[in-house]
Amino acid sequence: MLARIISFIMSIIMSFFPFFGDKKTVSNEEVAEAVIYAVENKDASAMEAVMCKNIKDNFDDLTGEINKMLSYIEGDIESVTWQRLGAYSQSDGEGKSISQNNQNYDIFTSSGAYGISVVIETHNSFSSDELGIRAITLYSKIKNTNSQDPREYVYSETLIRIAATEGVKDWHD
Repeated sequence: MLARIISFIMSIIMSFFPFFGDKKTVSNEEVAEAVIYAVENKDASAMEAVMCKNIKDNFDDLTGEINKMLSYIEGDIESVTWQRLGAYSQSDGEGKSISQNNQNYDIFTSSGAYGISVVIETHNSFSSDELGIRAITLYSKIKNTNSQDPREYVYSETLIRIAATEGVKDWHD
């Protein structure tokens, strides 16, 4: 628990001092800690701290949008787990590159089940400001009734999506 608190405090500090200079990477764990903390504590600032500059610049009320997202999660949090899924990397052929990862979160509450899908820019040698969450989508989840599918829960409905509006060059985002 202490490690989670320290990690969260570091993510807040890093939001005030953007990645301490010329940092070109951010870890999946750093983002996951902030997202889990935000969900468990209904704390929009924790999630906002790990979002990319494009999202921060292009939402008139980003804090309000994140609070709206968190308000969809009803009931007392029983568990939040995450896993890293696929990744995307692209180079411009001139020594600059970008890497993005996908994370999925399963959230179970006393009232229901939810899923969060996150796209994170983990490396960017074009602009370190664009490190962090590029897109985040909250879904409701329901019990799976398809006996051919081994998953216990499946996504049901998209509740809200917050995403960057542009990337680098024509090939990014």
